[in-house]
Parts: sequence; C-alpha cells; structure tokens
Amino acid sequence: MMSDFQQEKGPEAIDSRDMDNQFERFELLSAYLDGEVTATERKQVQQWLDTDPQFHHLYKQLLRLQREIPTAPVPHSPVTAEQLSERVFDAVDDQQRSRRGVLVGGLAIAAIVVGAVSHLGLRDGFLSPRYAENLTNPQGEGEALTIALNRPVVDIPPTVP
Repeated sequence: MMSDFQQEKGPEAIDSRDMDNQFERFELLSAYLDGEVTATERKQVQQWLDTDPQFHHLYKQLLRLQREIPTAPVPHSPVTAEQLSERVFDAVDDQQRSRRGVLVGGLAIAAIVVGAVSHLGLRDGFLSPRYAENLTNPQGEGEALTIALNRPVVDIPPTVP
C-alpha cells in the first residue's frame, strides 16, 4: 500500500535513497507546519508546495489533522489516574513478593538437601570415619596388639640380583 507521499512507481523502482528523501521531505513539512524551520527550509517547502501536487496534497492532509486533533473527543476512562497508579504499584509489589518467595523457597530446599546429605553421609555413610575392627574378637578382650619396630615379624628373604 502506497502513501500519498510516494510516487506512483513499481516496488522495484523505489530504492532506499528515495525513501530517505521522502522521509526527510515529510519531516521538513511537519516542522514547517509546526513553525520550526529556518528561512531557507521554509523557501524549500514553499517551492515543493508550488511544484509538486502530491506534496501539496500531503500538506493539506497534515494541515487538516493539525486542526482536528485538538478538537477530537478524548475517550473517558472509568478508572482514575490514582486507581491506575495504585493497580500498577500493587502489581509491582506482587511481583517482588513472588520473587522473594521463590528465592526463600529455593534456599530452604537447598538447605534441606544439604542437611539430609550431610546427616546421612556422616552417620553411617561414605563421609563417616571408619575404624579397623577386630573381627576375631569383637569385644576387644584378650590379646593385645603388638607391633615390632626393629625386627619384622616374618623373615624377609634377601633379594638375589
């Protein structure tokens, strides 16, 4: 769909320079209507208005819009600005509360998991220290353990090279 400002060319004939030029002309026309142009820009817009019928048509459309927008009816909202701001802040507070709840819940679950692993691991599991037990005499009564430091208990044969 072509705007009134575009010239009647095929889609392949419109290149980016034409689009940029049209956008710049439109911006300049808008500034002209708002009274925000220099004397040189004003002369340029007046020249386009005198020579380009499509540009003149666009000028009339924008001028009509400029006149009608201030008198356009504004729809009345049943919600006041105070009510709207209160709803927005309530929604923000709800989001913050839910994020805090998720964070606290996640930390609680992590603490439970760490506690369970450490309890099971230290009580009977793989993390608890293990000591050698005397399987022949479980009560520990009777003979004492003797360690020979200077002489081995069993004779070790000399190695032959």
